[in-house]
Amino acid sequence: MAKQTNFSADTHFANPESCTWNLPGSIHIWKFPIGLADFSLLNKSEKELAGRFHFDSDRLRFSTGRQALRMLASKYLSVRTEDILLSAEKNKKPFIVSPSNQLHFNISHSGNWVIIAFGEVELGIDIEQIQINFSFIDLLPEHFSIPEQAFVEEAYDPAFAFYFLWTRKESLTKAWGTGLRQNLKAISVLDNQSGMHMNHKTWKFESFNLSSDYPAAISFEAGIENLLYFDGSGLLNQSQSK
Repeated sequence: MAKQTNFSADTHFANPESCTWNLPGSIHIWKFPIGLADFSLLNKSEKELAGRFHFDSDRLRFSTGRQALRMLASKYLSVRTEDILLSAEKNKKPFIVSPSNQLHFNISHSGNWVIIAFGEVELGIDIEQIQINFSFIDLLPEHFSIPEQAFVEEAYDPAFAFYFLWTRKESLTKAWGTGLRQNLKAISVLDNQSGMHMNHKTWKFESFNLSSDYPAAISFEAGIENLLYFDGSGLLNQSQSK
């Protein structure tokens, strides 16, 4: 059973200067605040896509995420940001087409934050901003097992308990590449001790918090023990000033 006493513990994100840009045996998780609109690192198609968003908030989340993704990937792959070609297949898990590499990534954004995970194994990540007025109770019977429903209903903070489980489920389906088309009720995420088996692989997941309003989770192929967290808040400003 997941321990509810850890709900309020914020994760420490280290200074980016401590990052070695070395991934074997580890996964790096980065957080970025949504910034002012800047499309300097985006290619032509990404700029066009950003322009189609109706709401400024969605445009900012997209542009911040793509800028951060390109900037970080260029460091891990030691190439220029403009030399990175990303897949753009609809409803497919994104990946880096060129240059040839073993780098896996996944990105999620909600509210004021973007988070990106990098590794050399398949992975998925999810962050959610807790919406106090969201009627999550209605989703429990359809997407949560009986033990999971009891976990939420009996929690001292039912809203956080819901998002605690939801981010785990969504990060797993993103790692698998199935998205929310997967039967979420069949995905048990209360116990992570033995791992979860899917597609002939064993998967693990870990929960972390940016704050009490932003629970998140990372899922990945078993065998990785080293999860490192970095705060990229100042990196985009540095790249834009060059």
